[in-house]
Amino acid sequence: MKSTIALVLLLLTTTTVMGEYAKTKFYKAGFQQTPKVVIDTSTDKLFDGALANTLFYSAGDSADTLYAWKINWDIPSNSSTSIIKRTLDASTFKAKSNDITLNLKIKSKMGLIGQPAPGYIGFPAIRDSGKGTADQLYFSILPATATKATELNEVMVASNRDTTTGMYVNSVWFTDNYYWIMYTQFDMKKGYEKALYLQAIKTDGTLMYNAPIKVASLNNPPGTTIPIAGPNKDSNPTMIYVVYKDSNSKATVQTTVKISNGYVDEPTKLVSDSETQMYFPDGMISASKVFGVVLNRQQMVRKQFSEDLRVYYNGATSKPSILDLDVPKGYQNPIIQSFPHPGGFVILGQLTGEKDALIVIKIFNANGTEKVAQKTIANTQGAMLFFRDAAGTVWLGYNDFDMKDGKVAKGYLGKLISA
Repeated sequence: MKSTIALVLLLLTTTTVMGEYAKTKFYKAGFQQTPKVVIDTSTDKLFDGALANTLFYSAGDSADTLYAWKINWDIPSNSSTSIIKRTLDASTFKAKSNDITLNLKIKSKMGLIGQPAPGYIGFPAIRDSGKGTADQLYFSILPATATKATELNEVMVASNRDTTTGMYVNSVWFTDNYYWIMYTQFDMKKGYEKALYLQAIKTDGTLMYNAPIKVASLNNPPGTTIPIAGPNKDSNPTMIYVVYKDSNSKATVQTTVKISNGYVDEPTKLVSDSETQMYFPDGMISASKVFGVVLNRQQMVRKQFSEDLRVYYNGATSKPSILDLDVPKGYQNPIIQSFPHPGGFVILGQLTGEKDALIVIKIFNANGTEKVAQKTIANTQGAMLFFRDAAGTVWLGYNDFDMKDGKVAKGYLGKLISA
């Protein structure tokens, strides 16, 4: 789905001891080029102290360049103190030039997680103006070619005057030179989720719409909306699809936003929960020849539990298809990430087990049939980031970190599949 990150896994526990590292086993059959070490914090002093969620990777505006980034973060001030950039040759993973320290101070009450896109990095941030002031939502964009003299393109996405109203970011993706951001507005006293909003930010920092588009009004208990969103095509889309749960009707609903004018269509029901079945939004499929909404169906009949993934293709609201992914015993149905592929789409799935996560890949034709059989990428307790480069190749960035304090020992890059 889209041209940005896929899924980030961070399975830190609080019962491990210092020096016990996240365990990961890679499987060569799932890669075109198995992961190699690109960062070793024992020798790369600029990257020493990096945390699993502050060391990340991205692609350049050409397919021959990748980047490793480290956010130096100051907890008391809720701000970055600097950002380190290393430019890498995409074939050899060797540094192509000297490392650069960018003296960028980006404040955020939610921490700072980089959102990679070909040639750019985006940073959503929530901050206030001081004690007793309301939260505001910002988005900063940095070109991957940034030098010490480069300034951020930063814009306020949402202006908020109500100190009892908060916001959190649901998803960020990149399409056709725009970062899209979907966020939830919620009541800070009771936690109830009150509305979904959508906005797009061009790489020069200009907003697509004069004000965020209100996609849905809600009255959902905390954490029950589970919204997902994505474009109807991976390039030159005309619509953004938004899918979420409505607690009042116990239904999973779908609505669309027309990109050209921000018009929001009336929501339509995909499916309702029952006493024996529940449905949860899982992910979007967005490619040149196919679009799909993926729901996780969970069923309990005669004390027997089962689950599967159901896909509503191309805007349909009836007769979903099964997304055929094998789920080994001991693992739950996957959270999926999708990328375009010639003639179809790629699915990356995170299947969570009791002690680790299983990561799988499978390629489908546009009609949902199998094109390339499912393969296992890894068993992991770690943090995994998937992203596309300018040529459409899908990469994996992975960090080996201490399970107690999250500090990275080594960082890896691997090539999954070419376009």
